[in-house]
This record gives sequence, structure tokens and C-alpha cells, in this order.
Amino acid sequence: MNAKPLEKMDFTVVMIPYFAEVITADISDHIRMLRFDAMKRVQNYLHHYEKLGYLPKLLCAIAEKKCEYIMAATTKADVEQIVKPSCPHYDGSKFVPGQYSVPEEEMICWSETSLKAPLNSEACKRYLELFKQMLPEESRLLPF
Repeated sequence: MNAKPLEKMDFTVVMIPYFAEVITADISDHIRMLRFDAMKRVQNYLHHYEKLGYLPKLLCAIAEKKCEYIMAATTKADVEQIVKPSCPHYDGSKFVPGQYSVPEEEMICWSETSLKAPLNSEACKRYLELFKQMLPEESRLLPF
């Protein structure tokens, strides 16, 4: 990947090498189209997040992780799980991420959820945990 820091990049730039790889890879046309379409759908999600004002650093990380998952996918079922935002499962004591979970995207989902209704204590704890992991510099500014 480019040596430029993720916070200074555009997610499209992150995705370009993956699009190139899909186009040039020695794979069946079915797999090529499956992966190409999946990456276009991820790009659409990321454009939506960008319009909502989320940090380029988060969007680039999502792009890179989702593209890595897509490059390994060979079935439509896997692609469907990869493309859509992955919600964690609550096991009664903690949130457990799914197979194709991307923490940066989960954090965005918690943020969007918190705009619609207050988060319960478990959800707040998870959101804060993700925030501290994804944005350690910014989390140092929190009063708690």
C-alpha cells in the first residue's frame, strides 16, 4: 500500500490496487464479477459514510479490510456477509464480532445508532472500547 498515512488518504485510492487485481487476476469471470460488484457496493457504503462526515482514516481502514475479505471470497453468500455492515452478537455478557467484522465500521454503526436512541450500558462500553482502539490519540482527550 502507499506510504501515505491513512488519515491523509481517500478510500478510493486504497481500493484502486484491489480493483486492478480483480481485473488482472487469473480467476473465472464469475468470481471476477462477484468481487468487482462487491467492491463497488463497499465503495457506495463508504461514499455514504463520507457524506455523513466520518474520518478518512476510518473509511480507508474499512476499505482495506473489506477488500482483503473480498479478495478471498469465492461464494455469493460470503460476499453478502462481507459487504453489509457486520453487527456483533451479544452473548449475554459481551459483544462478539462476526467472521467478517470490521471494527471501524462497527464503531460507525454504534455512532449512527446512538443518534437514533440512547445506547444501553453494554453498547456504550463497546462503543468506547472501539473508539479507544481506533482513535487512541482522540480518546486521550475524553474526560473519563
